[in-house]
Amino acid sequence: MPEARITWRGFQLNKRTVAMVQVAEKLAKFQFTIMQGSYNKGGVAASAGTHDGGGAIDVAVADLSPAQRKAVVLALRQVGFAAWQRTPSQGRWPFHIHAIAVGDKDLSRGAAHQALEYRRCKNGLANRGKDDGPPGYYGMTWELCQKVHPNLTAGPQPPPPPNATISLGAMEYARTHDSMSGVWGADRAQVLAWAAHPKVAAISKAETRPPAGVAWHVHFQQMTKKIQLKFKLPATGVFNASTAAVMKRYGYTIIA
Repeated sequence: MPEARITWRGFQLNKRTVAMVQVAEKLAKFQFTIMQGSYNKGGVAASAGTHDGGGAIDVAVADLSPAQRKAVVLALRQVGFAAWQRTPSQGRWPFHIHAIAVGDKDLSRGAAHQALEYRRCKNGLANRGKDDGPPGYYGMTWELCQKVHPNLTAGPQPPPPPNATISLGAMEYARTHDSMSGVWGADRAQVLAWAAHPKVAAISKAETRPPAGVAWHVHFQQMTKKIQLKFKLPATGVFNASTAAVMKRYGYTIIA
């Protein structure tokens, strides 16, 4: 008998998959952001048919810290998903977690193949590379998880804590490059969002994105100068240690 389909958080899934995600969220201690669900035949070409049937989800993690991303993969594996972090270097997609519910009755052929590859300790990609996630859960299923952890129950979880880490390396890259993917792009957006916050008011909300015809790296230099002028620093346009120290006073963690 097929799995019972439902609409959950705006996506087509089935009740088994939803229950698994809810318990994974409890293990991770925050709510996930779903970016693709199941039963989405032909919806995303890069998914290669793995979302055509049931038991497949993608979790958006571009705005999460590396530690939070690892926590999502681990939690999903602990409840019986074959789960991997996907990066822009692997394909034409943003940072996300791709997960297949092992043992789902409605898996597409592609998803079933990925679940089998997971049990073979592979990465589920066409290159059949070595698995790059936390080991030890290759034999886990949702049914086994319920037996091992009978006290785990599904329930709403709070949103993830905000990522308050800023990379100086990312900021230097942003000064000279326009295209920034994944966590580095999130760092740049985070700096500008902070600068536009009413408590800071170094730039306006409209200035968090460049106007038409202005390159991102030029805009970022201009906004960095405004931040520096706001805090009476030399207006170099370089997001340097002095500028980072200001953000640190606001509770941010600065890394290399």
